[in-house]
This record gives sequence, C-alpha cells and structure tokens, in this order.
Amino acid sequence: MRRWSPNFLRYLANFFGKKGILFHFSVTAMMNFIKTDIHIKRKIMILDELKEKALKSIEKNKLTLESFHLGELFTYVLVKNQNRSAKGVALTPLNEGELLEKDFNSLEEILEEKSFNPASRAIALAAINAVGQYELQEQNLDLKKDLREEGFKLILKNSQEKDKIVFIGNLRPLVKKLRENSRDVTVFCRMKVEPQNGVYNDIFEYEAVNNADIVIITGAALIGSTIDALLKFTSKAKMVMISGFSVGLNPVWLKGTGITHVASLYLDDSSKEEIEKDELENIFENRCYIQKI
Repeated sequence: MRRWSPNFLRYLANFFGKKGILFHFSVTAMMNFIKTDIHIKRKIMILDELKEKALKSIEKNKLTLESFHLGELFTYVLVKNQNRSAKGVALTPLNEGELLEKDFNSLEEILEEKSFNPASRAIALAAINAVGQYELQEQNLDLKKDLREEGFKLILKNSQEKDKIVFIGNLRPLVKKLRENSRDVTVFCRMKVEPQNGVYNDIFEYEAVNNADIVIITGAALIGSTIDALLKFTSKAKMVMISGFSVGLNPVWLKGTGITHVASLYLDDSSKEEIEKDELENIFENRCYIQKI
C-alpha cells in the first residue's frame, strides 16, 4: 500500500469537495483507514517502557527487592511484599561483552539505572519479569505443561508450508520440530552460525524479518535494543511471537509494540535454589502460558 502524507490527504479532500463528489471520509478518518500501513514512531524504547510499567506496579503493590543472582545461564530477581513473593529470570548475556557486576539495594535502583552493561540490563529484565510474574499470580491463566510443545502447536496451526518462518535466536527444539513438519524455517543467531543448517549471522536478520510471514523472537532480545528495530520490519508478518523464559512479564505490557503473542513460563513452580543450578532443561519443567495480545 502506498504511504500518503497528511498534506496529500487534505488535497484529496479539497479536490473531491470542489468536484461535488460525495466524500465519505474526513482527513482524520482516512488517516485511520490507512494506519495499518504507517509505522508509528515510538517515543520510548521498549525496555524503558517495560521498566516504567514495572515501576508503577512496584509502587501499587508495595513490592521490594528480596534478592538477585547473576548465574552462568540464568539471572534471577526475587520480589516480595507482605502477601507473597515472585521471581523472574532472564538469560545471562555471557557472550555480549564483559559482565560488570553491581550491587543493587532496591528494585527502583535496578530499574532506574541507565546502563549499557549487559549484566545490569539482564538484572533489570529479570526484575521486570519478577514484577510481571507477581501480577500474573492474580490472573486466571490457562497454564499448559510444555512451553515448547505449545509453541510448536500454535505456530503449526497458524502456518502453511509456503510460509516463511524466521527465528531470531536459535530455539533448537522448536526449530527442529517445525522443520520435521515441512515448515520453511530460517534462524538468525549471534552465538553459533551454521549456514549448512539454516542458521545465519544476525547481521542479515532485518532483511529476513521484512519478508517473513511468521517471526519468533527470543525473549533475551529485550536485553538489548535490537528488538525495537526488528519490530519496525514485521508489518508483513501475520504472527510475531516473543518466547522463552526471558519474557516472563505481564503480556499486556507489550501491547502496541507489534508483538502478537507472548509465550513464557510460570515460575511459581520453581525455587530460586533450582534456578541457581543453571540447568536449562529443569526450567522448562515449569508450566507455561501463551497469550495473544
């Protein structure tokens, strides 16, 4: 669809008005009619917006920081108030530069820090997820047993063999199962590039996402800023899902970002001692939820 400027729309309105042709749409209505073709510029980065929403929830629910931990695989934050506690996790970004550990004394201190330190940003994302998990405890979630299986079934249901499915991050079990079911899957990953297996360097991901029918993004992408740029190229996709243990927030917080589905784990089943073991398969034993935004 062609992109029209407001000035051009006003010209059309004046033109049709002068010709005596019935003009059903005001300029405002026409702008709303074609809004699906216009990428509205966000005034705030997604991670910063999530921080703001988490801070509002912290104040409302009187949440405080119980503890946090930066492990080899998982970063977690534990929050509490007088009623109950909740925990959130994020992937520890070991391959994203030096992790400068910092001591935090409050949730506000974690979320108000402006930093390009991967460790601090992982802790911030884990804190956002912990606050989100607290809110989810109050909701009547449709919890399922296996996140990978539920994600697979949802993608399979919403795709055809001709569809181009792009993964940002190599969610191997899900990718493998989709390919076994004749789905056209391409993966972009920074950590391990395997062109012979359809896993490419992430410098090409924007081009692929721009032509994708379905886009699956790892939740760990929220630690950086690339997700903001990626979502500007997903307008053609019928489904944009963010998935994994790093996106255990309240799904409604991502409304308006271009993401259509959130798939993550409900960590009420897992203790912080189990998380500290840094065993990937163990965390996927938690129940899961997939919500359409």
